[in-house]
Amino acid sequence: MKKKKTSRDIIYVSQMHSNNCFYSHGIEFHEFMIGINPRPENLILLQHQFSNAQWNPHTRFDYVTREELDELIGDDVYGYGDFCWVDIAREEELDALSNDQIAELLFFGHLARPLQQVPKARFAYYAHDDGWFNKLYVTDLHDYEMLLANVIVEKLRKLTGGKFGAIPKEIATALLESTRDGLFIDLSKTIKDAAECKIPLTAVGHFTDMDTVYGLRDGISEYNAWLVYSKKVWKLVK
Repeated sequence: MKKKKTSRDIIYVSQMHSNNCFYSHGIEFHEFMIGINPRPENLILLQHQFSNAQWNPHTRFDYVTREELDELIGDDVYGYGDFCWVDIAREEELDALSNDQIAELLFFGHLARPLQQVPKARFAYYAHDDGWFNKLYVTDLHDYEMLLANVIVEKLRKLTGGKFGAIPKEIATALLESTRDGLFIDLSKTIKDAAECKIPLTAVGHFTDMDTVYGLRDGISEYNAWLVYSKKVWKLVK
């Protein structure tokens, strides 16, 4: 199955900084994988419908390695409904998981609760309807900082057909900090002319119901910041 080719034009991110947890709307799995560098090496698939996964007899979990990852990224992940995975650095780690760790992974795949005993490499990822709802635990906040900045540029490129440089570190850090207040980015209201491109940003608070988040777009008439690209330079204007 092939993924749908449209791109969601709203990004919402709410950071629960006490446990490095992010709720988001608008970031699809293939965009996630474009946005992080390096990509994860191996994914334990806890909820999925991927037909070419490998199977580990010790844990009875499906998993993919780097060899299958491109195929998974190109699959119809939206069609899975629920999609949940945890990355590990080495394939051999599956054989070392204890009964308690296996149980905790099953619990995460069912309720997306924080992992306490399982040594995920970088991410514990729980999504429903690819790009609609995502709950993500990260080991290193720098990974999410990079992800958010890269996804904004990638979406803008797709939506406008323009070319844009990478968002610099200081602005990426400011964007990450803004997620603590519930960052809402409406790319459908981007203002673009020959001189510059302006993306509206605002804080809307914390939500886990993405139907509510999506419903906010028509009610927002003022934005407290703009992400501006002009003369090949990014600026954050408040």
